[in-house]
Amino acid sequence: MSHLSRKAFLKTLTFASASAVLGCTVSPPQVTLSPTPRTLRGDNLSGWEMALGDARYACPGEPAVSPADIETIHTPGYSELRANIQRRAIMAHNITFKRVIDETALQALHSCRYRFRISQIPLPDITTEFNAQTFEGGLFIWDGHQTRLDYGMAFQWSLNPWDAFGDLRTWTGALWDTVGHIPVDTQWHEVEIDINFQQQTGALLIDDITYSTSLSQTQKSDDWGSEIAARLQAEIVSIYPGASCMQAMHKAEVKDWFWSWDYAGA
Repeated sequence: MSHLSRKAFLKTLTFASASAVLGCTVSPPQVTLSPTPRTLRGDNLSGWEMALGDARYACPGEPAVSPADIETIHTPGYSELRANIQRRAIMAHNITFKRVIDETALQALHSCRYRFRISQIPLPDITTEFNAQTFEGGLFIWDGHQTRLDYGMAFQWSLNPWDAFGDLRTWTGALWDTVGHIPVDTQWHEVEIDINFQQQTGALLIDDITYSTSLSQTQKSDDWGSEIAARLQAEIVSIYPGASCMQAMHKAEVKDWFWSWDYAGA
C-alpha cells in the first residue's frame, strides 16, 4: 500500500471502542509542538533493544526465566529472535524493539511495517527441539508526562500446536481478542500498523488483509520513566512447557522494517 493511499485509508477507519473493555475512553494528551517528519528503516534489527517480556513460566524445580534465556542475532539480510535458547523447561518471552524518545510522538501519524517468518512449523510433539507459543508485534507510545499510560496497537499469532493453532489476536489493553486466522507456515508475512493517536484512527494489516483492532491504553508500574517514547516491537514466546515440561526453543526472523512519522495529516 503506498504512503498516500495509507493516509487516505487511515482517515476512513476508526478504532473499535475500548471503553467497553477498559471502562474509559482513550484520550491521548493534546500537544502543540512543530515537529519535522522523519522516516526510519533497516534491513535487519541491528541497533534495536532487547528485553525479557512478562509471558514467562518455569516448571517446578527449574530456575527462574532470565535474560540469559533469550537472544536476538543479526545477519546482513534479517535478524533472528530466539527464546528458550538453553532449551530448559520454561516459557520465555523475547521483546526486540526500536525505541524513539520524542516529545512529539503522540502528535504524529505513524506508519510502520516489517516482514516476519517462523523458522520451523510447530508440531504436537513433546520431544521436538523447536516449538512455539506465539509471534507478536506492535506499536506503542508511553506517555510518562501526563497520563502515564502506554497507548498502542498489537497483534499475536498463536503458534501452539495444541491450542488455537494459527489464530490471530489483537490486544485490547485488558485481553487478547481473536480477530482472524493465518495458516501456520514458514513463508514471509508482512505486517503494517498505521496509527493517528490524536484522531484515534488506525489500521492493522497482515499480508494486505485488514483486521479489527483497537487503540489500547495500559497502566504500567511506577518505575517506568517520565519521558514520552514510541516503540516498534517484534516479539516471540517459546511454547508453554505444560505438565510434560517440554524443553523447546523458538526462533523467528524479521527484516525490512520501515517507520514513518508524518505530522501534516495528524
